[in-house]
Amino acid sequence: MEHLIIACSDGRLAEPLKRLRATLGIDGADHLLVPGGPLLFVRPGMERRVAMGCITMQIDTGGVRKVVLVSHQDCRAYERALGGLGFDQREILARDLRRVRALVENAFPALDVHCYLIPWRENDGGAAFGDAEPVD
Repeated sequence: MEHLIIACSDGRLAEPLKRLRATLGIDGADHLLVPGGPLLFVRPGMERRVAMGCITMQIDTGGVRKVVLVSHQDCRAYERALGGLGFDQREILARDLRRVRALVENAFPALDVHCYLIPWRENDGGAAFGDAEPVD
């Protein structure tokens, strides 16, 4: 597959990820789904090495040329990693997406890396995930 999507394993993201793939015109993609998605890449030591090893394997065996990094608000993995919800999720998620993009681009200069954030929306119809928004 040409695309690798790295996202959180939260089952609630199935539909927002499907919409993102449709928006980007991605028919097929490999997926690396782990709690927190890109969070694994900002963790120190072994966690980061394992994550980078997964990308290396996908590139070597699957022909990946494009990586799509996806984070989402209301992420339990981030909540646990940061000790609660007393933080600006959008700011931290966007910052981490940019950090992971730089890490991946430096390690694999030939890859095309894009970042997206899936927002949590609350309105009269209830609460749900919105459509993914690009992070520059």
